[in-house]
Amino acid sequence: MFILGCIAFILLIAAWGTILWQPRPMPAISSERPLLVGHRGVRKILPENTIPAFKLAFDSGLHGAEFDVLRSKDGKLVLHHDFVLPEGQVIAELSYQEILALDERIPLLEELFELCKLYPKLLINLEIKSETFFSDGVEREVVKVVRASGLAEQVLISSFNPMSLLRVRLLAPELRTALLFYETLPRHLRHGSLARWLHVDAIHPHIEQVDAEIVNRAKARGLMINTWTVNDPNEVKRVKALGIDAIMADDPEALKQAAR
Repeated sequence: MFILGCIAFILLIAAWGTILWQPRPMPAISSERPLLVGHRGVRKILPENTIPAFKLAFDSGLHGAEFDVLRSKDGKLVLHHDFVLPEGQVIAELSYQEILALDERIPLLEELFELCKLYPKLLINLEIKSETFFSDGVEREVVKVVRASGLAEQVLISSFNPMSLLRVRLLAPELRTALLFYETLPRHLRHGSLARWLHVDAIHPHIEQVDAEIVNRAKARGLMINTWTVNDPNEVKRVKALGIDAIMADDPEALKQAAR
């Protein structure tokens, strides 16, 4: 029985990384390619990760937005890039009301979702900010809010933390996820084995990591490939020619002009 159990476990692990993994498309978003996505809204024009910045991005005709999510002490999902506020206060140690008292511009995830409902077929790229192996509950809260929003088919949950992505996959198999990486991730893990074991639907390499090889391998595996942060017009043209799926940038008008 022990041997049979071991064999079954090995087969299950093998299946998890092969036949049980199939990246899924996102038919609920715009079919145009490349998608032009506002990085934290329009951070070159308005304060990043704020509702006015996202509204301007959408009004400018961008296909979506990328933003960062952290969990406050009282379990609220706030949009903020850094783990600390400019004065050094740790967001995870503050209630949302305490956060608002320090910066009233910081919104909740639910507020952004309400705005997104006014614009059809947006790509909603939610990045979970997490640096630890263990969870503070942010993934569970994200899953709950995404499901309640009615926008789940448009949401792509990304993270640099593989454990966050795995937790989302186990909590909500129906949601789409994306692996973020920079040069610190070994090349063979960027778009191959790690993506497979995490069951992600997309990869998000930094612009410096994007070349024909990584794009072609992602396409061959059915992975969506989106890059950040592309503010150089020549780089926009380069990755567009490679067949990238989405380009994230800080200035919507400059991005649109370069993409044309």
